[in-house]
Amino acid sequence: MRPLFTWLMPTLIWGVVLWRVPTALTTRANRALWAGFTAMALGLSFRPAFVEHALGELTGIRDVTQLLKHLAGVAAAYFLLEYVQAVRHRAERPGAARARLVVMLAAGVALTLLFVYALPHDADGAFGIDAHYGHLGVKVYLYVFNTVFALASARAMVLFWSKRAAVPRGALRTGVSCLTAGSATGLVYTLYRYQFILVHGDATEFDAQGRPVPIQDLLCELLPAVMLVLFVLGVVIPPAGRLVGHLRDQYALWRLHPLWADVTAVVPHVVLGTASSRLRDLLIGRDRSVELAHRAFAIRDAVLVLREDTPVADPDGGVGGGADGGAGVAPAPVGGDEDLARVEARWLRAAVRHRARDLPAPALPAALATTTGGRTPREEIAWMLAVAAAYRQVGAEETVR
Repeated sequence: MRPLFTWLMPTLIWGVVLWRVPTALTTRANRALWAGFTAMALGLSFRPAFVEHALGELTGIRDVTQLLKHLAGVAAAYFLLEYVQAVRHRAERPGAARARLVVMLAAGVALTLLFVYALPHDADGAFGIDAHYGHLGVKVYLYVFNTVFALASARAMVLFWSKRAAVPRGALRTGVSCLTAGSATGLVYTLYRYQFILVHGDATEFDAQGRPVPIQDLLCELLPAVMLVLFVLGVVIPPAGRLVGHLRDQYALWRLHPLWADVTAVVPHVVLGTASSRLRDLLIGRDRSVELAHRAFAIRDAVLVLREDTPVADPDGGVGGGADGGAGVAPAPVGGDEDLARVEARWLRAAVRHRARDLPAPALPAALATTTGGRTPREEIAWMLAVAAAYRQVGAEETVR
């Protein structure tokens, strides 16, 4: 498990830090979130042996990374609380923010004083403390850190959970749930560390050079890893959900474009906004949900205009021969939504051709009288996507014939 924390976890957290740089200073919440992940990344980055050796040589303190990683942990806990307070959007009691800062600064000072005056310093690196779990100074030092982290985790867990109920379902709620679970995992970890430090004495093994061999404990390694992964998922899932939604809307616009382009070419006044090409649509990075709804409604408006040009509905469900002498559109079975979409697509193909030639639209099949379309924008988009797919299939069949 050591390589997991030595290399994989710092890489993961630093990736989040770099990804969040563009938004790091935009709002109070974003500042706190970025600072919290930066503190986590710094704390994890002190673990590799070459970093421990370099900092020991630079400062003259063999195990200085022990203090640095715990100070980074205190800072991460503080910024985590600042973040959750910022995203709650609720007024705090006067002096609450200052009290949090004072508590965290006091904890940092206490850790520093205990490190200097109470800890044994007879081994290199952050794992030198593993040889002295039975030492009173070590116990007090670790209890101070774990108490601060436990209180911060518990507070963050409660606040994230209270925020979760007010968040709409979807990627954002999933992200808040991950942050809640991450905070809960941090609390479980610190409680386990209380018990671990309490019962573990000076029973560490030493290697041939007299250095303490780091204690291997599965839960001590696994729980922080799970906590960090949950925190990463908590901040990654919401924007990932927005990206998936954006790509889904872009794909829907791509699928609707042939039908939209054909019907608006003959009924141009239904176009909302500025018309664009199919490829240009892919280069637009803003939210496309409104544009997608506009496209679907523009198609529906064009269909209604085309229907005004039709004679009385054909009782047989087919489309009679066109006024241009064409063979007309053959009847299609109507046994479900898919067949109904195909009926509308076949009629639209014929209606667009007739409109382009200034001819009356073919007779409207009886099945299309009042049953097509959706009652909500979502249903309307889904229906138009089905019609657009059938429209392409009908066009391909006509080309083959």
